[in-house]
Amino acid sequence: MKRIFPILFFAYVGYLVFTTSCANPGMPTGGVKDSIPPVVVRTIPDFNGRNYQGSEISLTFDEFVVSDQLREALVVSPPLQKPPMIRTKSKTLMIDLGDELKENQTYSLDFKDAIADNNEKNPLEAFRFSFSTGPDFDTLMIGGFVKDAKNLEPIEDAVVVLHSMKEVEAFKDSMPDYIAKTDEEGFYVISNIAHGSYRLYALLDADNTMTYNQELEQIAFFDSVVIPQDLVLPDYESELNSEDTVNIKDKRRNALETPFFLMLFEEEFFDQYLDDYRRERDNLIRFYFAESVSDSFRLELLQPTPTIDDWNYLEYNVTRDSLMLWLTDTVLVRADTLQMKLSYQVADSLQNLVMTSDTLDLVYTKPEATVRRRAKKDEEDQPEPIPHIAFKHNLKSNGFDVYRDIVLEAPEPLKSFDWSMISLYQKVDTLEEARTFEIVQDSLSARKFYIRYPWEFEEEYRFQVDSAAAYNFSGHPNNMLNQRIGIQEESYYAKIILNISGLTDYGIVQLLENTDKEKVLQQIRIAEDSEIEFPYLKPDKFKIRLILDRNNNGVWDTGNLDEGIQPEQVMYFPKILKLRSNFEVREAWALPMIQYEKELIDEDKQKEDAKNKRNDTQSQRAGSRNF
Repeated sequence: MKRIFPILFFAYVGYLVFTTSCANPGMPTGGVKDSIPPVVVRTIPDFNGRNYQGSEISLTFDEFVVSDQLREALVVSPPLQKPPMIRTKSKTLMIDLGDELKENQTYSLDFKDAIADNNEKNPLEAFRFSFSTGPDFDTLMIGGFVKDAKNLEPIEDAVVVLHSMKEVEAFKDSMPDYIAKTDEEGFYVISNIAHGSYRLYALLDADNTMTYNQELEQIAFFDSVVIPQDLVLPDYESELNSEDTVNIKDKRRNALETPFFLMLFEEEFFDQYLDDYRRERDNLIRFYFAESVSDSFRLELLQPTPTIDDWNYLEYNVTRDSLMLWLTDTVLVRADTLQMKLSYQVADSLQNLVMTSDTLDLVYTKPEATVRRRAKKDEEDQPEPIPHIAFKHNLKSNGFDVYRDIVLEAPEPLKSFDWSMISLYQKVDTLEEARTFEIVQDSLSARKFYIRYPWEFEEEYRFQVDSAAAYNFSGHPNNMLNQRIGIQEESYYAKIILNISGLTDYGIVQLLENTDKEKVLQQIRIAEDSEIEFPYLKPDKFKIRLILDRNNNGVWDTGNLDEGIQPEQVMYFPKILKLRSNFEVREAWALPMIQYEKELIDEDKQKEDAKNKRNDTQSQRAGSRNF
């Protein structure tokens, strides 16, 4: 019996091992995917707590969280002198604000969407936390939108600041009293503000100083002082108990009685300097300036000495910040090195214009000559062919626009051009008849010419420039140009007729490409309510923009902070117009009697309204206590 018992025991163990090992190995099946963001279960101090004397904020969640983006996203208002220290311990997020918290001050921490759970990265959206270091808790707020003044596009990550000091210098050299940052829609909210009146600014803060201290920073300002609103802003705790499907961001936008719109612009600063220069060819030198050069610009050749008086031709671009210097003296063209002196105006420390000079050595290295191997010796005795110049043009054998001029552009300045050697013919039946046309030289470039003629739809023409009609300063003639022209048919085009009403100032109506660049295709200046027409449009989509041109100079003007001048107002027609061939669109545009989509609020009336509202709120609270 003693022998049988061990045998039975091991047999039973073997049976268990065999039967249990037959199960298929594999990972356990998963449950429902986590789609719930982390939930705050405990905070130190409490939400909207008072009399907190510590410097570290701790937020404990129901799960592990990640906060990789929190250092960039977190906004503490009022701002701190040093960025807070952030760390995590288990399920708790700890934020050390330092030892500089003010007494009896309400602080607001805007986390945006930077806190997410560790598993599925579900963000805790629009999370804010507030507390007070004293017995008082400030509840006033202000909010609105920051947009680009040129195109009304929303600006993300703009810093919005409130200053209790009313002088403009506070925006330039002092820390603000309250701050916020805009989201992807340009929306901002500054909450937990103390009673008072403030100046409201915004900027793209290039150096993270929260002050306007660099010339290239874009800024915005509100015209008058603002008074925060006494509104109940949806917070995290109310969102937890809400069954509403509208997210907390939308609730905060809807809670604003008066959104304050800020239009971002870049001030004009005259900071002139020679940015770059190069001798691209033996007869061409380019100069690039930071600003437009004035009529006081002077150029002096120091070495070598020119052999003719008109040894150069200067060509400016449209903005006059880029110059092309063409050498017309063959001695200078053949010189390897030129020494020149450039004189132009710059601004001194007081923004007064003074003259300065640069002396430049311009070197040109000729490319190595290519050696051609000829199969026959008699080819070596043949003379080199005479170089020719070729005109650039915009001609098309089919579909040339009926409103367009012919554009001729020589590759370099011309010493002579015999316009009588230009001809235009119209095909009539099987014959060609000569036509009289107008030729105009471009005001900025002497190399460019416009040939103008009243084209007829669907007609055929032939344009000709005879060979040797023009010569450059090296004595090279032009090649012959002989080009057929087919004019576009009338039914191809579309038209927009726009009736504008409610205009109170000079205006510039621009037809734009439906692209991010918004290239201006046509523009019309108006001074009163008008019916305007954009003819000969290709079948495509278009935008329409209106600039309120207050100084009637025909261009959009930026703002000026010190003088309190806002950038010129821009409006967009509320629809994108889609055109088809042989189609006419008629639209009416009644301009709203608003500025930057906000009311211009009188400062005294605003203060009085806020005072009355506070009195009404205090009366209601007193009545509730009595009841």
